[in-house]
Amino acid sequence: MKTESVSAKVPGIQEIPGTFNVQGKKDFLEFMGEAASDKAGDVPAEEYGKYEKYIATELLAKYENSKAYREGSSTRKTAVRVDQLSDIEDELEDDDKRKEFSEAVEKLKSLGVVDFSYDKDDAQAIDRIWLIIEDKSVRDAYRIAGLRPKIDIINEFTEKIEGTIKNMLPDSIYAAFLKDQAEQIRERKNFTRYFTDDIRQNFGILRFILFLDSNEENKKEQMERVLSTRLFGDSKFFEREIRAKVILILHTIKHEYEEGLAAKGSQSIVTVDEGEQLLAEKGIVRYPEIFEFAGCISVIFDDGRSADFSTQTYGACINASMAERVTSVTFRDVERVLFIENKSVYVWYLSKQRKDNELVLYHGHFVSPAKGMWFKCIADEAERSGVRVGFWGDIDFSGFRKFVRLKRNSCPSLEPYEMGVKTLQVFSKFVVPLDNEKEKEHLKNVLTDDDYYSFRHVINYMLENKVRLEQENIPAE
Repeated sequence: MKTESVSAKVPGIQEIPGTFNVQGKKDFLEFMGEAASDKAGDVPAEEYGKYEKYIATELLAKYENSKAYREGSSTRKTAVRVDQLSDIEDELEDDDKRKEFSEAVEKLKSLGVVDFSYDKDDAQAIDRIWLIIEDKSVRDAYRIAGLRPKIDIINEFTEKIEGTIKNMLPDSIYAAFLKDQAEQIRERKNFTRYFTDDIRQNFGILRFILFLDSNEENKKEQMERVLSTRLFGDSKFFEREIRAKVILILHTIKHEYEEGLAAKGSQSIVTVDEGEQLLAEKGIVRYPEIFEFAGCISVIFDDGRSADFSTQTYGACINASMAERVTSVTFRDVERVLFIENKSVYVWYLSKQRKDNELVLYHGHFVSPAKGMWFKCIADEAERSGVRVGFWGDIDFSGFRKFVRLKRNSCPSLEPYEMGVKTLQVFSKFVVPLDNEKEKEHLKNVLTDDDYYSFRHVINYMLENKVRLEQENIPAE
């Protein structure tokens, strides 16, 4: 039930959705249409007993994973052995229950749904039961089990995918991904690893992808639970039901559709931190982001107000909501801007190395849309003021890629800092082995990429000597 919030009664305060939202739930059910369940709605419950439903369900589970289902025919029977039905094994020790079970099997045979064989050592005991692989028999089995035929669910879902694609932006990477998925699902007659056997979850995933596509241009910061309430009417639905699958989809889209760094169909494991990063890059966060920096700057907001951070010499910060409202940044006696990738190095640099005429910003392991807007404001003022801008990160593929993205998206004049061969040589006792074959492959591939021109010399050195250097080790000297 939707509850009235305090903010609804107080002018000027934006209403925040509660845990459950009637309109969000209604919209989600409307999006799913008639596919809200995989249960058949037209089966009289009293017509079939417990064992008829159980047998039909067990056989259909095997059928849906069989060659007969995928290709339409097979010489191999879709069968179950009675002594392997662990769910009812104890029940069948009872003579009355075993008789009831046998009668259920015989009833299913009389309906043309199954056939069976007796145990060679006991002519009264049913040994194996198999599904009759004919269209009417299979459909009757679904009806008896109270389930919708999987092929109907598959066809309906692929049609929904195709309809969703029509509502997406032109040349959308999400549309390209979904088009590939629809083709694979239709070909396999089964869901790919990006979806589940739960229809509600699948439609939730599809609705979330549609949102990502619509949010691609502005990528406004969204709180996970607030967004989940708006899309599904339940603040925890995203986290509880589909978050892991959405992260897997974003990982695949990033590496196979945006960057082409991984082979199609790769089974890469996504860590918790990578998952947070992938969502944040699309503007979806658990909590508001905080952007840390230190330097003599003033910030102008869209309402004309300003904030002077020049007195906070030991470090300052703004949150993502503030960053989205920044219209310009003004430097005061700033002669160099330096982005630092790692938090520990950023903290060390502020306490040991930073000069009064430096603006130092914590870059982090990824750049969300809000952080990107903030960095762009800094870079624009640096260009206007003729101030040099540097990036200091790990001497590895990940560090180089962060540099390239920052240069491409925010700061065309960006220069690498402490990321060359000389640094590797000076701190040679702190280098670590370059033994990851995938990273070696990435480094080789970017040697001919003009975006990575600044790193060609150091990449060749790394490949030749099989070394890399993590940024945290440099201050340790």
